[in-house]
Amino acid sequence: MTLPLGGSANNISNGHTSSSEHQDSQPLSNGNSSSTSNNNGLCRFPGQPQQTSRTCLRKSPYNEEQVVRLIMQELHDRGFVDTLNLLERESGFTLEDEPISRFRASILAGNWSEVEHTLSSIGIDSEENRNAALFAIKKQQFLELLEDRKLKQALLILQNELSTLTQDIPQLHRLSSLLMCPSPEELRTAASWDGSEGRSRFSVLESLQSYISPGKMVPVHRMETLFNQAIEWQSEVCERHVVPADHDLYTDHVCASSVFPPELLITLRGHTDEVWYVAFSPDGRYLASASRDKTCILWSTKDYSLVHKLEGHEGEVSYLSWSPNGKYLLSASTDKTIRLWNVASGECMQTFTGHEETASSCKWLDDEDRFITGSMDQKILIWSTKSNIIKQISSPRVHDMVISLECGLLLAADNRTSIHVYDLSTLTFLYKLEEPTAIMSLALSSDSKYCLTELRNGSLHMWDLETRTRVRDFSGHIQGSYVIRCTFAGLEDRFVATGSEDGTLFVWNRKTGRLLERLKSHTKSINGCAWSDQAAALATAADDKTICIWPAYRGAPSDLISKNKTSQNLASSSTSSADGDDKSMISNAAQ
Repeated sequence: MTLPLGGSANNISNGHTSSSEHQDSQPLSNGNSSSTSNNNGLCRFPGQPQQTSRTCLRKSPYNEEQVVRLIMQELHDRGFVDTLNLLERESGFTLEDEPISRFRASILAGNWSEVEHTLSSIGIDSEENRNAALFAIKKQQFLELLEDRKLKQALLILQNELSTLTQDIPQLHRLSSLLMCPSPEELRTAASWDGSEGRSRFSVLESLQSYISPGKMVPVHRMETLFNQAIEWQSEVCERHVVPADHDLYTDHVCASSVFPPELLITLRGHTDEVWYVAFSPDGRYLASASRDKTCILWSTKDYSLVHKLEGHEGEVSYLSWSPNGKYLLSASTDKTIRLWNVASGECMQTFTGHEETASSCKWLDDEDRFITGSMDQKILIWSTKSNIIKQISSPRVHDMVISLECGLLLAADNRTSIHVYDLSTLTFLYKLEEPTAIMSLALSSDSKYCLTELRNGSLHMWDLETRTRVRDFSGHIQGSYVIRCTFAGLEDRFVATGSEDGTLFVWNRKTGRLLERLKSHTKSINGCAWSDQAAALATAADDKTICIWPAYRGAPSDLISKNKTSQNLASSSTSSADGDDKSMISNAAQ
């Protein structure tokens, strides 16, 4: 790119002896001249006279022209114009040749006739790519004419030019509908476009990059892209990746040697019997727990105080589900009912009856009205909070289920070895995934691409739902006849966590399957665990009537790490339960 000098060559110094006036008048090379070296190890810049020299401190495997041009681009983006011009003179390389510079400047200035004229000289290699580039340019021109209320000119561009450059009829229809916008403001909203005074011209320039050789036009923010790729790779290979990588370029990213701190944040005591289920609200403000004592408890994650104790079920509560907006909570019970709770008031808004055996699972759909339940009575039901049951299908005895709203799938584990996959919108059966032994619970990754299956034989498997293949096995924990619920955890679901019948929490690296942590927190079997990015915590529920909260990672928000561990909730815990084998009707059914 040709840019004005900040001063004469004699007024600019980079630490070397100034060149003579005669040297300054010599024509600069485009970087194709080869450099030479003398016996003292001094290397001459390409295109510079013999007297101007530099010391090569190391031999680099990377192309010198590419490296220098990337530095030039970064200098340009950061506004170091004088330094950029000095580097161009000293190296003999230029950031961009003259046609590319004119092309860039014309787009940013909105000089569309010059843009079209220059387009033919910048080396786009095919007619298809040239038409695609021209379409992007003409679309921007069309929108700017609409913004200026030059409707006739805009219509001519749409009819005579845009329509000849694409076969995408729906897109042309969308563009034609913009002619009806009564004001520039409504145009910008309807087109999802920020206008000629925004970044739209820069966006067009960036989109055209894919049609132009990177040797002619350095990809936008290329050095920053390389930095980001390096940081992302370091994060990817960091086995205990628990702290988001910062943008420090001086050192490599390394996380702490442990996933969780060695001490618990807090132990919650409020239930009078075994705790079977825990779930964080979508916004991380609350933790809900369900127990064999027939109650649910809502805890505030701000200080882990007890907010509401939800009473009303006549049987053990074995499952919970938060509504997408976090205002409502569903609870499923061995009393065959599902209850709907108002989180703010703690009141039961409605009791749903329709199952003939234990309601084993419940999940909200994509609104605050509909939800779906599974049961041991071989029925899957879709409910409305306004009109009760709205759909019913026959199914195997449902032990657990998960739903993927993104993929439109319902996965239901039976009380044996199969996962039955249904189309969520129609509840049409699609296919089955088979395990070697009884499935105790399921967990879905946040991107809905992977499913965990907890098995009765002490194995934990991860399935790729796109390929329908088992891709990873995790082992080491003790799993027998009882239900233990696993979870994905950590930044971007980097970890897999589950409890064990010996009261130990196990944490593996999801990608490698390597066991990272064995955390002893309970005196009896852990029945389930839940993770929340928003609350920055992992919760475990156990037969010892307690819930343990682990801070999510070293470097979590200071208000989380500094919470006083002595502020444990002292809610009633006077009643103890026998260590019988009747953990739930669900687990018994699997035997």
